[in-house]
Amino acid sequence: MKDKPIFYDSDILICFLAIHRVDILKKLFSKVIVPAPVYHELINIEKYKYIRNKLHSLISDGFVEVSEFEFASPEESKYNLIRRGFWSDGNPIGKGESAAMAFAIENNGIVASNNLTDVLDICDDYEIPILTSSIILAFCFELNLMSKQEIESVWKEILDNTKQKLPKETFNEYFNELFENDCVELLKNYNFKRHYAISQKKAKI
Repeated sequence: MKDKPIFYDSDILICFLAIHRVDILKKLFSKVIVPAPVYHELINIEKYKYIRNKLHSLISDGFVEVSEFEFASPEESKYNLIRRGFWSDGNPIGKGESAAMAFAIENNGIVASNNLTDVLDICDDYEIPILTSSIILAFCFELNLMSKQEIESVWKEILDNTKQKLPKETFNEYFNELFENDCVELLKNYNFKRHYAISQKKAKI
């Protein structure tokens, strides 16, 4: 079985790009897939203008791939339905979250988003795994890619220097109290360690 493609919302990318730690994503993934609405969100964030340049550099390097909607495609149709709230009791969903979910549903993928309020119910309905910044950092620790001390520093930097929220004040609290449950409830027991191994093989090709 192939590893699932991961479609990113803007909030996860901001966590790492805003603190200049895209290297963390490169430790785990061979490629980051960004739906077009997420790309446009990222390049128009006034507070983090340098993100635009970094994002374009990552696209040029081939690490980031922008996925456009084909006209009248199943992805575009689902995006419009989700965005307008037809799948969420009339509550409109953010463009980035809607796009990530639409691509993930049609391509048997994973949604990478911290905004569980917007993505959890629909992802549960379609059995779509959810990857968060917290889960990413926890796997960096589990795979011996980063020390707990280094992750604690990154965790604090995200909380102090971005507008993004994390589920606990420290990484240690998250890892000990929530990570195991997140692997079941959010990641839906997806074998992420196998995904990592496949990503590493792709990166070497």
